[in-house]
Amino acid sequence: MFTTKIKSLSVVLVCDSGNREVHSQVSRTKHGFYSIIITVDIEIIKRHNILRMRRLFSISVILLAVSCSALAAIDIAEIGVGARPLGLGKATVGGLDDASAIFTNPAGLVLNPNLNIISMSGTLINDVNYLMVGVADTAPIGRIGIGYINAAVSSIPITTVTGTGSTAAVSWESNADYGSSIIFFTYGSQLSRFLRGNFDNVSVGASLKYFLQGFTGGGTSLQGATGTGMDADLGLTWQVNSWTRLGLTFNNCLPMSAGGKFTWEKNSVEESIPMATRMGGTFKLLGLSAWRRHESQDLSLNLEYESGRGANRPTVWHTGLEYWPIKLLALRLGIDQKPTATTTGTSVDNNLTAGIGLNYQAFTFDYAYHQFGDLAENTTHFFSIGYRGPEQQIKKKLLKQVEKETVVPLAEVAPKPTLTAFTDVSNGHWAKQPIEYLATLGVMGGYPDKTFRPEKALTRGELAALLVKAKGFDLTGAQKQVFQDVSGNSWVAPYVKVAVDRQYVKGYPDGTFQPNRKITRAEAATVFAKFAGLSVKSKINSNVFPDISKSHWAAPAIAADQTAGMYEYLAGKDFGPNEFLARAEAAEILSKTPLVKEKIKKLISGEK
Repeated sequence: MFTTKIKSLSVVLVCDSGNREVHSQVSRTKHGFYSIIITVDIEIIKRHNILRMRRLFSISVILLAVSCSALAAIDIAEIGVGARPLGLGKATVGGLDDASAIFTNPAGLVLNPNLNIISMSGTLINDVNYLMVGVADTAPIGRIGIGYINAAVSSIPITTVTGTGSTAAVSWESNADYGSSIIFFTYGSQLSRFLRGNFDNVSVGASLKYFLQGFTGGGTSLQGATGTGMDADLGLTWQVNSWTRLGLTFNNCLPMSAGGKFTWEKNSVEESIPMATRMGGTFKLLGLSAWRRHESQDLSLNLEYESGRGANRPTVWHTGLEYWPIKLLALRLGIDQKPTATTTGTSVDNNLTAGIGLNYQAFTFDYAYHQFGDLAENTTHFFSIGYRGPEQQIKKKLLKQVEKETVVPLAEVAPKPTLTAFTDVSNGHWAKQPIEYLATLGVMGGYPDKTFRPEKALTRGELAALLVKAKGFDLTGAQKQVFQDVSGNSWVAPYVKVAVDRQYVKGYPDGTFQPNRKITRAEAATVFAKFAGLSVKSKINSNVFPDISKSHWAAPAIAADQTAGMYEYLAGKDFGPNEFLARAEAAEILSKTPLVKEKIKKLISGEK
């Protein structure tokens, strides 16, 4: 007999060579908790006559009870997170450039700047109905995603065992359904967002997870066998060089004291969710920016080491290869190691995985083959459909994250594009670079006489136009009067409407916008903080500039902008909150916002 103890559930696997039947029982123990008892004829297993035990095996896979010593609170993301990761042997910690990153390594969201969608549904081992869907996109604060996983088994027989030994009798009582769900709320960003442009080859991410699992039906014997919980995953990727990306994740790492726990309805029993640590990397062996250059083919090796998820669980390895012989087709092969129970303890199964992927006009179609143990009948086939966005944008993002071997920025050694110049912006002007970059990008323009007038004060209407142009918003339908002093025929009207709709700026209580009014540095500080999506505190504890006290109405926004590096040009100087913002200053500040900084990098590297 092999028994796996669980705080609120226990699973007992009984191997009896003298018994020719397969029984299951969900019953309540004398302590008020629950057990599932599965009695299996060992000779039946040897002959692979498993039709009657397949449902029981699938239940044990969901509970992870036959695999290892596990708690009742289960992270079903361990079972399957998309056909592509499964085809790679679940070696994913190095980061995946699609929405699968929500469930594997949240830092990987940064690898793809497009809208990403992933979905998978099917039946695991013929009995477990499995559903997974995830969506990720870019927001002002970084990459965000939301995911959902559900696994369910229906019509589990509930029986009662009377007697012991040879006199034991099993009688059916009713059926129950088991379900387990997780909702993911995920965030990912380059570390440079928080460290003023440094470490842009390192990405970080986090997923907050909400758990819901338990039994429905089954009568009084399963009353209270449901619960909810919360935990979190943390992830990191490091683009060491153009062909090596390392990754690290801590799954279910939230301490119980911080809310990382699962609570059962029965007696309000609380327990932690097993934590796992995964580390490894993705190594691009063949391709444009790989260990060995190839113009049309890609080959990547994924390696991952996993430890944790229970004191008695052995460490395992995950290995996967992904080969793109042509742009539309991917071939995958992997080994997904999983702990398995034996009569003497635990060992490791080497489950073979394989897969095929199709990428057509940004849509993906993936298939994966996955073994579960040494029984061929338990092999499962997975299918995923997704959307990953234009391939060219993804490749540009990946090529840009290369090792910095010198202190000279990459932009300085790349061929420089032809920049828009102005007669009144000399080579020695302090804001020459941001002015010319933004002019070349079409964000800020000059005047017909080929001047820029850098010291001219910026108006509220002009600032609204700059922000909208920088974001690249569509102005279709925006040409209408929103304020009484902004005519629908005015050139600034659509920019004002979009900027107000996006809550970057707002009008005055009298219904006016005053587009020609010059904007002060303090007023502009609040606008730039909103535009950049910065976190602005309600109050601060110290003065930001010598002439800005912590009680100044704009001090929190000025502090947030300063932390983001927008006021480097004012280092050692007063802020001058009531001074009007000059056009050169606007160019400098705007160039330090994450979105515009990214556009400038692309311009310098020749991507635009």
